[in-house]
Amino acid sequence: MNEHFINTWVSNVAFGRTPNKRAYLAQRIQHGFKGVDTTHPLAQAIINGWEIHSPVDSLVISPQLKLLGRQLVNELDKDSRDRGLSETEGYRLFLSGALRGKSPGLGRIVLTPACPSSEIMDTFQTPMVPHQDYTIVEIDTTAFEDGGTLTLDIKVGRGKAEGTFYLFDGDKTLPTEKAPEGILASVWESQVGEAYMEALGALGVLAIEWGIYPEKTGKITYPFEQGELFRLCATGRPQNVKGSCNAFSVKLSVEERTVETSS
Repeated sequence: MNEHFINTWVSNVAFGRTPNKRAYLAQRIQHGFKGVDTTHPLAQAIINGWEIHSPVDSLVISPQLKLLGRQLVNELDKDSRDRGLSETEGYRLFLSGALRGKSPGLGRIVLTPACPSSEIMDTFQTPMVPHQDYTIVEIDTTAFEDGGTLTLDIKVGRGKAEGTFYLFDGDKTLPTEKAPEGILASVWESQVGEAYMEALGALGVLAIEWGIYPEKTGKITYPFEQGELFRLCATGRPQNVKGSCNAFSVKLSVEERTVETSS
């Protein structure tokens, strides 16, 4: 580390990430501990970088509070050993890759006219608290300057949890546990109804595929006028058992928009 970095630790308990510590956190707050505002942009960058089941994540966040890189600590050490590097050198390469815009560990998928499709596999979890524990895939379509149609063919695995998939504007803030201004907390937590849908739209949700059952498929199709960044957010359906998980796969593809030219 040098003068260009600020290195700090953030407590999972303070951010409410550890469900079995919520009662402990509530007691601390009663005794004067100041809770964390999870709607703050820095808190959002940290929450967006969480990896399901990871006890510790290494995150690189820019001065503009943009998440540049993520790596699970255990995987970072293992990757260094597999490459014949010391843990120090492996960590340095992780940092330098994040600063060069490679977005290590963030699952960014870059689609271009030369390579318009890709496939991914990952897992999702049913959150203990609504609007937490998203599995996030960044989708970069900026190479399609004249626009096109983004198609996501989704398949959910054989586990018991049903999956819900949100396509977000890549520049918008993801929904948080705290209800947006103007919407009742009960409506926000229920995740149903017209008011809830309007609130999601205001937060940048472009399309939703609700409750895909295990071993079933779903599809999201979204036309765009010019290349942009998207985020696909996978989570468990609210009616699932809290904490239940499943796998999913997605085939991402873009059909380039044909621009007619006058002769």
